[in-house]
Amino acid sequence: MLATTSAGIQSPAGKSVLGESLVVKGQIHSREDLTIEGEVEGTIDMIDHQLTIAANGNVRANVMAREVEVFGSIQGKVEALDKVCIRKGASFVGDIHSAGIVIEDGGYVKAGVDLSRQPIHSQHEQGRWLEHDSADPAGSVPIQTLSELVSAH
Repeated sequence: MLATTSAGIQSPAGKSVLGESLVVKGQIHSREDLTIEGEVEGTIDMIDHQLTIAANGNVRANVMAREVEVFGSIQGKVEALDKVCIRKGASFVGDIHSAGIVIEDGGYVKAGVDLSRQPIHSQHEQGRWLEHDSADPAGSVPIQTLSELVSAH
């Protein structure tokens, strides 16, 4: 069964595709899986669904999804209930909070990573996760160098 998305592209029912020539600036709220082949800047909220960023996709956004799979490029904060997958040739710059992460050989990642199984909803009510400053996470402990540890004893 095929469904026609608002962008006019046919896809399997329950899945949407933003085509290569599409540029979106703003908020995306989706109640189905989404594949981005074009460019998106803003926020993407699809907590119960999978976001896929295709090889030509370029996303600069804060994302909340069940699962995120990156073949292209993403910059921003990503909250994923299940996992984030960075595939070969993909680029991720930002912050990741997820229960799991997969980074294939050849995937580029420059990110702060918080792997926990605590549900996103309990930590980040009504979009407050977008306002979190990753440079100063609550309860963080400074990392010590080996020389600092040795000199302390």
